[in-house]
Amino acid sequence: MRIGMPEILATGSVVLLATGNSTFGWVFLGLAIVGSALRWGVEIQAAQQEQASKKQEGEELAKVLTEAGKAFSNLMQTSAYSNSRKDSNIH
Repeated sequence: MRIGMPEILATGSVVLLATGNSTFGWVFLGLAIVGSALRWGVEIQAAQQEQASKKQEGEELAKVLTEAGKAFSNLMQTSAYSNSRKDSNIH
């Protein structure tokens, strides 16, 4: 678990609420909730970007493999065509 500003603000709000400083306690609690929501949003966005980059890498790999397969197929077709057209004349 990462301890950051939202956790510190939440802890501070508990202390402030317990000591009778309710106004500052509620403000700190509100800031802690907003901070955690923002951090959660950033973490979700980072995960989505990572997933998109992995998907893009997979698509690039599939494209390269498709091109390699086409090249191999063309090579095999050319080889089969040249083998069927051997010179059968005796010189």
